[in-house]
Amino acid sequence: MHSSNRPYLTWRDTISESQLIKFELSKKHYAIFLTYLPPIYYTFPDSTDIPKNVFMVFEYLDYDLTGIIETKEIKLTLDHVKSWSKQLLRGVHYMHINKIVHRDLKASNLLINRRGELKIADLGLARSWNPEMKRLTNRVITLWYRPPELLLGCMKYSPKIDMWSVGCIIAEMFRRGGLLKGTTEAHQLDLIFKMMGHPITNATDDQGWPNINAMCPLWKNYEPKDGEEGFPRRLREELKSRLPPSAMNWMTPHAMDLIDRLLAYNPDKRWSAAQALTAEWFFDNPMVKPADKLNMKFGVESAHEWEAKKRHKEVMMKRAAQAAANGR
Repeated sequence: MHSSNRPYLTWRDTISESQLIKFELSKKHYAIFLTYLPPIYYTFPDSTDIPKNVFMVFEYLDYDLTGIIETKEIKLTLDHVKSWSKQLLRGVHYMHINKIVHRDLKASNLLINRRGELKIADLGLARSWNPEMKRLTNRVITLWYRPPELLLGCMKYSPKIDMWSVGCIIAEMFRRGGLLKGTTEAHQLDLIFKMMGHPITNATDDQGWPNINAMCPLWKNYEPKDGEEGFPRRLREELKSRLPPSAMNWMTPHAMDLIDRLLAYNPDKRWSAAQALTAEWFFDNPMVKPADKLNMKFGVESAHEWEAKKRHKEVMMKRAAQAAANGR
């Protein structure tokens, strides 16, 4: 891998590999990188010797979760959904106890290898976090997975923003499709309100959010006016609808409980990864299988988001060509 006989790599060792990922190493990512990289793999003269460029070599993983979900030839089972849900929560828990917030959890950023192991990828928007931070950017997290506090302008948030994304991802595995597929921020909020109901300041359930006015400066633009009736929370009804036939019996009350708690409006009430790992669903039959016990014989060499998009584009082009031919 490098010409030196030393048992470590320096920042200036040349790495040559067919697949390289190159990125500009900001101070933020430099700190995160050093937090998780064992000391044997790096050395530098002093803490100010931050390189301008770093080349990193990662293993190739044959699948991402979006590719699996959108590839209809792949038979997804409840064993896969439970195992990957638990693996995801364990990974997020590890990040959060180490004061790292990911800020872009989504199905396409979850890579899966042929051993059934799920790995969280793309920490480009990740940062270290502490409760004293008061002005953080809210222009993070891909729209479909973005929690309501960010959409409503909150700039003092917690790692609970990642937990909303996790709830969307778990629901997506059941449905084999996105839960909240908005096209704009306003559209995304509209979808959230119609499914989760409007937040209620004086309620104590998952629809309750007592401090929403102080936390979210844009809430005043969406709050139902006097005399207007807000939408009720109907998440559980939605979770039971539009399921693939094979998944109709998977969405049990305990599964809905988990997703419901992850999609609570009030971040203070929203489950942490540690709480979610104790959910009753994980103790229901069938029990969670370890990664190496999952059936990974999918019948396809690979499945990634970009491949799914390419197949979708080809199908649409064929349909358009067929429609044009039939019109002649």
